[in-house]
This record gives sequence, C-alpha cells and structure tokens, in this order.
Amino acid sequence: MQMPSFIVAMLLSSFAIASEQIVIYSQYDYPPFWYPDGRGLSQDLAKALTEHSKGLYRFEVQILPRKRLDKLLEEPNWQGLIPWVSPVWFRDESKSRYVWTSPLMQDADLVISSHSVQFDTPESLQGLTLGGILGHRYAEFEALINAGKILRDDAPNQEMNFKKLQAKRVDFLFAPHSSWIELKLNNPATVQGLLSANKPRNRYERLVLISPNNPALSKYVVKTVDQLSKDPVWQAKIHPYNYQSK
Repeated sequence: MQMPSFIVAMLLSSFAIASEQIVIYSQYDYPPFWYPDGRGLSQDLAKALTEHSKGLYRFEVQILPRKRLDKLLEEPNWQGLIPWVSPVWFRDESKSRYVWTSPLMQDADLVISSHSVQFDTPESLQGLTLGGILGHRYAEFEALINAGKILRDDAPNQEMNFKKLQAKRVDFLFAPHSSWIELKLNNPATVQGLLSANKPRNRYERLVLISPNNPALSKYVVKTVDQLSKDPVWQAKIHPYNYQSK
C-alpha cells in the first residue's frame, strides 16, 4: 500500500528539522586533527557529537585557513563551532564574546629546529628566523618580530613549514606536541633531522569555540564535551596526544 504523499512530506520535514546540519570549522589541516582522506580527531569529534545528539544534529567538518576563519567570525550571525582552540588565540580571555566548552585536551607548542636551538624566553631566540604559518599570531614574539630582532618567514601550512625547516630556510618553528607525536610515529620522514627543545614555548588547553547565535546548540555541545571527558572510548583517542599524559 502506497503511503499518502502528504504523510511522506511530513516525515521528510520532521527528519530535516531533527537533523540540523552544523558545520565544524577548523584551521587544522594536518594530523592528528585532519588527514587528506578525511580521518582525524576533528572527524572523530563530529561523529561523536552527531551520535550523542540522537538525530537532532548532524556535524560536518570544513577546513578553513585562519584568515578566512577570522572573516567568518566578523559576520554577526555566523553559525557553527571551532574545536581545538584557546580563548587567548581569539582575543576572548574573558570568554564573553563566544561560548566555550571545557577542555578537550592538553597540548603544548614545541620549539622545533634543525640544529638544537634551546629555548628559555623569547629573547633567547633573537637573531634567528621563525618559520610561521600565515595568519597565526605569536603574541609574545610580536614585539621582537616588529623590532626586527627575530625574523618571520611564513608558510601557508604546517607541511610546507616543516619542509622549509628541513631545507634550513628558517631556523625554528613552533609545532603542537600533538602533531609532533603523530608525525614521529606515522610520518617520520617529515621530521627527520629535526629536534625539539627541552622547554616548550607554552602549554595550553584546547577547547571548542561555539557561536553565541544558537543557544540550544551551545548548550548541547557544552554538555556533550563534558560527557566526552568521562567517555573511555573518546579518551582513548585523545590520550596519545595529550601533553600531560607523557
């Protein structure tokens, strides 16, 4: 027996409403957050948030360079969320501009070089060239860079930045501990001949930034990230990259 068309329409409408598509924007186009085939922690997070919503939301990952991400945040009615970031990086130390979750993981920026650069303070790197990533801020180094005491030579992404370091076109770069561990384990050629300073540039927590324009979504994501912190399956994914777990 054929189902009446108006019932089909109602069911399709209900499904559409129940499965609101939410975009997860990420500037991280490198492991462990993202791989060329779409795998990675960002996709794992999208899957976890989708499954926990029980049909209410469908989360999809979209990679955006940092400059385009900043332009997105300038739009007054933007929607979505940005994982693996810190309030400091988005000038929201008071957590008043955006909604923030509890930490997803602990991480650190390592000082990576090809000739055993040792890091103590920003001043200890004077006279060297920093391999930066286009659009990224290095707040505590900006005064030295502006004064010409540290040179900055940007690459469009982390992969190109490592290649420049291996070619000795820059003296040092900053890389997340999470990425450094992943590269050493699964792509050692990328970091061959490179060294990590004993002291990291900094340590930080990675949270999820959520648009304040969708209170229901914000409430759901905040609650679910709290639950993931107690989920053994999720924690098993995070553990290898968590700085404090080493």
